[in-house]
Amino acid sequence: MAHARNGQAEYVKLEQRLVLLAWLNGHFGYEKNRDLLADMKESAEGFDASGRSYLYHQLEARGDKVKISLSDLGRYDDNVREHLRAMNAHRREPITLRYFQYVAILYTEIFLDWYFHHRGEMLRSLNRFIEDRNAAKATGEPKDTAFSEADLKKLAFWMATGSGKTLIMHVNYRQFLHYNDLPLDNILLITPYGGRISAFST
Repeated sequence: MAHARNGQAEYVKLEQRLVLLAWLNGHFGYEKNRDLLADMKESAEGFDASGRSYLYHQLEARGDKVKISLSDLGRYDDNVREHLRAMNAHRREPITLRYFQYVAILYTEIFLDWYFHHRGEMLRSLNRFIEDRNAAKATGEPKDTAFSEADLKKLAFWMATGSGKTLIMHVNYRQFLHYNDLPLDNILLITPYGGRISAFST
C-alpha cells in the first residue's frame, strides 16, 4: 500500500499493515515483530523435562508485559506439544520446531481459542486496538479499518520460502479440529502452484 505525503507516494511496509499480527504481538509486550523474533531466537528449541517448551519460559520471564494468563499460555504450550507428538509418532526423525514455527503455531492457538470461545471479546479487543493505533498515527497517514466478525474467518501466514509452511499447515489442521465445535462436511486443501488438491472427509 502506498499513501501520499507532500504529493509523493510512499510505500508502507507489509508488517506495518498486519493489524492482527500487531495485536497478537501486543499480548506479549512487543511493538515490532522483529523484536519478538529476535528475543525468541535466543531461546533453546524443544521442551524441557517437565514438558514445557523453552519458548514458554522465555515468554513467562517477561512478567507483566505478557497479557495472556500463564494458565492459558501453559494450555497453549501443552497443545503445541501434543500436536507435535502426534506428528512425530511415526517419523524416523522427529521434528523439532524452530522458534519462528513455534510462534506461528502459538499465535494460531490464541486466535482459534478466542475465535471459538471468546469471539465477541476478540472483536471488541481488536477494534479497541485499532482505535488506539489510528489515534497514534500522523496526520494524513492511512487509518486501519475496523474488523467485522466476517473478517475473523480469514487467517493468513506471512512466512519466508523454506520456513516450514507445510509443516505448520499440518499442525493447523489439528489445531482447527481441536477447537472447532461445529459439524464439518469436508476440509479442502488447495495448493495453487504445483501440486496437490486434497479433500478430507470429516
